[in-house]
Amino acid sequence: MELWKKLVMTAVFCAIGMTVSANEKGFTFKPFFGGGGVTALFDFNSGYGLGGSGEFAFLFYDKGLQISNHILGTGSSINIKDGITYGTGSIMDKISFGGFLSPGFLRTYAFVEGGIGFGGGNETSARDILFGGGGGIDLFFHEKGSIYTELGYVQHYIDNTLMGGLSISIGTRGYW
Repeated sequence: MELWKKLVMTAVFCAIGMTVSANEKGFTFKPFFGGGGVTALFDFNSGYGLGGSGEFAFLFYDKGLQISNHILGTGSSINIKDGITYGTGSIMDKISFGGFLSPGFLRTYAFVEGGIGFGGGNETSARDILFGGGGGIDLFFHEKGSIYTELGYVQHYIDNTLMGGLSISIGTRGYW
């Protein structure tokens, strides 16, 4: 197994382990939240991408370990090594498992995600299937707001070619 795959898997398992021992006291996590941010993709086939995303989520399990479902809409521009540029959009579903490490301040989580994408570029249409996972941190600056950062791995197909790479996201979330 390649080094980058080992690092991503280690980060995911560490995030899951930390969240299982999360502290139940302190900040009361709100059942509904939404947000948006910027995502950078670094494809391991010498490609890269930059885009944005918006999400709406709801918490459906909260017993120390918190499990939530996120519905995401994303848009990005993906450039691959052949000089082909794709403008893509996607609808995805993400399940996150997390909990508080520091009451009312720091929440960690791991996630798995999957969805469909659409778009095109250079006179070629792209049908995209996306799936992946990773981990993230919510840093609460207010009881109804947080800044998040996520590190993950995204695998996708473009024109029957399997591609994948590192995904880094930064954004904000609001809770109500």
